[in-house]
Amino acid sequence: MLNITVTDMQVLVAFWLTFSRWLGVMFQIPLFDNLSVPTLVKVLGTLVITYAFFPFVEQQVLQDVRTYGPDAFWWLTAFHAGVGLVIGYFVKSIMLLFTAAGSMITQQVGFSAIQYFDPQSGGQAGPFEKLIQWTILIMVVTSGALLPMFKGITQTFFTIHASSIGNLANSPEFFIHFFKSLFMGALLLSAPLIFMNLLINTILGIVSRAVPQMNIIMVSFVVNIGMGLLVFAATSDEFFQVGFKFYTERLGDWFQFVS
Repeated sequence: MLNITVTDMQVLVAFWLTFSRWLGVMFQIPLFDNLSVPTLVKVLGTLVITYAFFPFVEQQVLQDVRTYGPDAFWWLTAFHAGVGLVIGYFVKSIMLLFTAAGSMITQQVGFSAIQYFDPQSGGQAGPFEKLIQWTILIMVVTSGALLPMFKGITQTFFTIHASSIGNLANSPEFFIHFFKSLFMGALLLSAPLIFMNLLINTILGIVSRAVPQMNIIMVSFVVNIGMGLLVFAATSDEFFQVGFKFYTERLGDWFQFVS
């Protein structure tokens, strides 16, 4: 018969709080946020990561436990889980940069034209969103860019405590700069396709005036898709290089903020 005895309740509570923060992060960071990853895998993976990192952050979490006492167990759990969700959201937002860029490209090329005829398809992801998102994700994982992410998450245990949560409200400039950078990054990545679409529409507008009997709408679908694929194929190397650079720079900004 297995007997389990808790020798130090404060350490056990600190481990649970560490697990709560990591769990909020793991459900949102790239790769683990995919719906195809079972919840049990995410929880067990979080448990392993917590066990690995707990010796480095134990004393930091114990500060909150000793400050507020065991009666604040559920409040501290909510705090650490909330911090984990916020941190994971910021990391996930960086990846959404590429989803937004892919959505703009899909719109400009014309693959989303079906939405005009079938509004119920508006929630479906276009081909460029998935292509760009998974390509960048593979680049991030294989390049080791996830390591600074884990380091930054670990650093939050040293900088974000329950007693200093109000300090986050004093940094609105960072949040404004962060999300503005994400929008501008997505716009810049999709700029070649946007320029191509404007140029094609201008040319087709002139053609429609010169040849009124031409069905310019059907012609524009074919031209936009064909030229869009050619332009994206020609600029794909530069696109993914710049995209990966954007990812590492935004991750660096986030790391400096949490440090």
